[in-house]
Amino acid sequence: MTQSILVPLDGSRSARRALEHACLMQQARGGALHLLHIVEPPLATDQLGATTGSTPVDYTPEKGHEHGMALLKETWAAVGDPSADVHFHVEDNPQGRPDRTIVEMAQTLEVEAIVMGSRGLSDMKGLMVGSVSHKVSHVAHCTVITLHVPDSGPDERLNPLP
Repeated sequence: MTQSILVPLDGSRSARRALEHACLMQQARGGALHLLHIVEPPLATDQLGATTGSTPVDYTPEKGHEHGMALLKETWAAVGDPSADVHFHVEDNPQGRPDRTIVEMAQTLEVEAIVMGSRGLSDMKGLMVGSVSHKVSHVAHCTVITLHVPDSGPDERLNPLP
């Protein structure tokens, strides 16, 4: 029985671990893998490295999409099987709610499972308003598998914006 799987990727170690697990599932059951990156404009920093709360002046949505596609392809090249049935999706996040974007994409693609990391790159926001993986698991129409990567220091991006 084949199974299509959606894997949201944000560049975190947790998301990469989720992709590794999804690849094992796909090898065992067949089906398509759908890799999803949700574009979140980066926050600008001042000269002291503090976040200003605004978007850098040189950021464009096109750059965000290019970066997202590069992140998906680089992560897939490092983890995935070149012969697998894989599809790349880069989506905007107009509502500022990645959980909704993930669930809507899962419904649109009619996937049977979502495999995602338990902790992405927005740890502080997740602690304050609830994690994206927690929200997805409560409203998704399909199976949701959440993988936890034990803390071993800061969860830095695998592929930061240039």
